[in-house]
Amino acid sequence: MQKDSKTKSSKLGITPKQKVVYDTIRDYIRQNGFSPSYEEIKQLVGLNSKENVHRYVHQLAARKWIGFGNGRNRSIYIL
Repeated sequence: MQKDSKTKSSKLGITPKQKVVYDTIRDYIRQNGFSPSYEEIKQLVGLNSKENVHRYVHQLAARKWIGFGNGRNRSIYIL
């Protein structure tokens, strides 16, 4: 049995909703020079709670699409 040839550092696929959140973050950073807050992501994507934003953002980070700065607000960056 052969293991998957992808390394841990490679990006993993994302769901359509995660893609919307990713695109929103990417576009916001391009336009403003800094990342959106969870509240702004919530409003831009049309989610019902910041808890949902948190879940999507951390799923994207686990899949290596985004990263976080060291303990700062608005520290999301695109990988």
